[in-house]
Amino acid sequence: LFLGLGVGAGHACGLAFPSELMKEHHWLILGTKTMIDAGFVLAGFVPLVLYCIFGEQHLCLVCGLSLGFGAIPAFVVLWKIAIPFYHMLEQEKHVPDCNCEILLVGPKEVCILNWLSLKWCWKSVLGLSLAWFIYDFIMYVHFAIYSSMITNNVTGGILSISIVLGWTVLINLFRIPGTVLGTYLIDYLGVRATMVVGSFLQAILGLTIGMYTPLTNHIAAFAVVYGIFLTLGEVGPGSCLRVLAAKTGPSACISGQIYSVAGAIGKVGALIGTWVFPQIIDAFGGSKTVKGSTGPFWIGSGVAILSVIVTFVLQKPLTLDGRKADNKAFHQYLEENGFVFIPASDVRASAEEVMCIEVDKWQ
Repeated sequence: LFLGLGVGAGHACGLAFPSELMKEHHWLILGTKTMIDAGFVLAGFVPLVLYCIFGEQHLCLVCGLSLGFGAIPAFVVLWKIAIPFYHMLEQEKHVPDCNCEILLVGPKEVCILNWLSLKWCWKSVLGLSLAWFIYDFIMYVHFAIYSSMITNNVTGGILSISIVLGWTVLINLFRIPGTVLGTYLIDYLGVRATMVVGSFLQAILGLTIGMYTPLTNHIAAFAVVYGIFLTLGEVGPGSCLRVLAAKTGPSACISGQIYSVAGAIGKVGALIGTWVFPQIIDAFGGSKTVKGSTGPFWIGSGVAILSVIVTFVLQKPLTLDGRKADNKAFHQYLEENGFVFIPASDVRASAEEVMCIEVDKWQ
């Protein structure tokens, strides 16, 4: 709960604001999804090192130190970046550029503004939420199922903490090349095209794994192919979803809300997948059978193809000219519904009393 209130809510707002200032998307992905995947690797590597140092007799110490080391980066960022930046804004009393217009929204008008914004971009929000739901439905559950299956097959069922953590680190490492590759493809192909290509290739590979059943008898080859499956998932939706969420709304504050809603729906997908996939495996004959091992790849690939269709139909390509045109149209849309924009130079209200939406001044 506390992580959701702090890290979850802050992450959405912290991503939406810098996205408005960045014309290139790769820095946005390197600073978010790549760091998240690196965090997955470190979350297994740090306990592994501590376990090797202190041994099985001091698991409480290993757990406590792992949590403590995980809190250090957050405190460093808060102390060195967030707090000084906040004090700088307080001292300078920053006023937006005079070549902008500001929409001042009081507490009573916030709900009206949110409803109008949802009516304006509901199609993109729906596509984004469905795509995020499908991504978490596939990736989180597949990782939980097949990482444990690969570990059991390699170790022969030996429940050694060091071996389990080691294989967890190894499998998570496959995610990082996917996000790095996705950062370059996004600026070259575009966000929507990269997401469609990544999801489609992941679906093709999943169908191949499902059809080539002898692959499950060669655990090393299966582990590598499964790692590539995870990599393709990070190339497509893993890298693109956050960029789409940060740029779907007509302003940073609205994009932050959209990001939070879509991310929450994605976690619902992970929850449902965790409950559904074990029953799917049992329906295919159980985890010890060939069909039980390959069957979920058929389901995951079919859902990935659905993600391709949803993205292609409901999401618009993100271009600079398209964003400018959408912002201008949204500006006119709000004016038609009774909202008034004023020049930034005339703004005297405190940011604590109103919510300001900065909009380019169109000549």
